[in-house]
Amino acid sequence: MLRKFDYSWLLLKRSLWLLLPIAGIGMAESRLSQQRCTNLTISIQGDSGTRFLDQMDVRMLLTENGGDPLLGNKLSDVALNDLENRVKRNKLIKKCQVFRDLRGNIVVEVEQEKPLARWINTSENGETRNTSGYYISDEGVFFPLSESYSARTLLVSGSFFNDAKKLQTAKGASVMDLLHFLNSDPFWKAQVTQLDADNDGEISLMTVVGDQQIELGSAEDYQSKFRKLRIFYDKVLSQDWSRYKKISVKFQDQIVCE
Repeated sequence: MLRKFDYSWLLLKRSLWLLLPIAGIGMAESRLSQQRCTNLTISIQGDSGTRFLDQMDVRMLLTENGGDPLLGNKLSDVALNDLENRVKRNKLIKKCQVFRDLRGNIVVEVEQEKPLARWINTSENGETRNTSGYYISDEGVFFPLSESYSARTLLVSGSFFNDAKKLQTAKGASVMDLLHFLNSDPFWKAQVTQLDADNDGEISLMTVVGDQQIELGSAEDYQSKFRKLRIFYDKVLSQDWSRYKKISVKFQDQIVCE
């Protein structure tokens, strides 16, 4: 049985184990509140080679184009949420996290939007009207072109893409699935250069080898249509790529060629 003195000493030791970490945290917080910003550490995540923005672009966003410098400011006076919101106002940025470390750095981690396709403005005969357009992300979000970098991705055109809300419908979900397929399948990624979708979602594809126009119809059940197309490519077109200029697989169980 523990004596009264031993019990009091054991209770004191346990209390010290609880109080010392709390005191240490308090001292660290007090020191941190007096610490000043010594550097901005910026990292930009995204696909390898894709650089819509560089570190200087992010620095300009953080400091309001240099009008609100951060270096030398007390870290306790820096509103991290405000900095995140400044950066996220740029539509090329998908996510942003800002925090401070114990060395006096403000750390900024940025994730760029990932382009799945690029919409171009075309006339009814397929000619590009101007250089305006936008990217479509892998989540169906529209975001602007970059002045400093042009991503190599699938081109899309047609009035279906004039309304961003259409990509949130059931028909739009099928179109997005098709875009993902065309970006992931090695053969069709190399062969298809442009996808055009009219207001009703009827799709035509332009190809590299053979320069054919492929009438796909709606994006629904695109898997079976591309299986038929691949068989047709292997058995017919591989003998003469310029044999046909127009191929239609929009009708069930048949391929129509011109």
